[in-house]
Amino acid sequence: MPAPTGPKLVERLVTKRFTSHANSLSLFPAEQSAYRPFHSTETAVLTVHNDLVRAVDDRRVSLLVLLDLSAAFDTVDHQILLRVLSDRFGISGTALNWFQSYLSERTQSFVFAGHATDCVPVTCSVPQGSVFGPLGFISYTEDLTAVSETHGAHIQLYADDTQLYDSSTLADAESVRDHLTSCISDVVEWCASRRLQLNPDKTEVIWFGSNSNLTKLRRINRSLQVGTSAIEPSSVVRDLGVHLDSELEMKPHIMKTAATCFYHIRRLRQVRSRVGQEVTQQLVLALITSRLDYCNSVLAGLPASTLEPLQRVQNAAARLVFGLRRYDHVTPKYRENGGLKSKVVTYGYFPWGFPGNPSITQPPRNGTGSSIMT
Repeated sequence: MPAPTGPKLVERLVTKRFTSHANSLSLFPAEQSAYRPFHSTETAVLTVHNDLVRAVDDRRVSLLVLLDLSAAFDTVDHQILLRVLSDRFGISGTALNWFQSYLSERTQSFVFAGHATDCVPVTCSVPQGSVFGPLGFISYTEDLTAVSETHGAHIQLYADDTQLYDSSTLADAESVRDHLTSCISDVVEWCASRRLQLNPDKTEVIWFGSNSNLTKLRRINRSLQVGTSAIEPSSVVRDLGVHLDSELEMKPHIMKTAATCFYHIRRLRQVRSRVGQEVTQQLVLALITSRLDYCNSVLAGLPASTLEPLQRVQNAAARLVFGLRRYDHVTPKYRENGGLKSKVVTYGYFPWGFPGNPSITQPPRNGTGSSIMT
């Protein structure tokens, strides 16, 4: 890897100092999970999922809106960003002058068929490939959480992905819909003030609740107004790579994950004899285990019958790595490799069910056992 150039080193130093300043004063909203230490997409998804599960357990219904911003990083206005850094983050003097210099006099050109256009000034967007760019964006949108707080709605952010939701009793479902509609209307106005734009075509809406409550919910108008568009609710939405269904059974997510993993396992079988066990293991870790581990916390406590497709994935991956036949037992291989100590069988979904690790437990949902590692 080439050593960073002088300007890049300065940018890293400034970004580090700015991050330290913002963290020391708690200027970044707690609801923003992007580009921050100890935060990830799992932080955002798990927070929303936990609130939704609790609401269902309390016999309430919930409404979740997944808002999508069009080309968000490319429409960050430089002058507005400087004003935000000054007014919201207290940046002034030489530090503010550095940011102004950093953003000014940027140009871009396009090359096609060997011909380049004239350079044109860039007055918006965070610099691509920059160190400060991602942090600049979450600073730019830092006060979006204040809009939801005004309406008493919950919000979780991951960069430009916004999750807006609230819950109520079944009798008050219409009021939840109405006040989220009002909240979104204010979000649209906030976006306009920042030269950002919501994309109604990619905005998704979903109601959550028990089967009986969802059936009764059909009596009311469940659509949500976003700008001039009426968004009809879906039964399953994809939230930061996790498929959430209306009853939070997680079956669609599990089935899609298993299908993708089995596709890669079939592809890897074709090259297993050529690359050997060590390379196959690395490929399984990259293509299979990474998918099983992604946002695995939302599957904690699910019954064994629901998790069975993922167990089949792990068993198939183990047979592939160890060169076993289709119906060979994999349990001896788990034991030989020490359960948790084996990279192949390190299964982030079910830490409470690993062989050789019976002391780790997880509270099951609905009184059903969740261990499938037998």
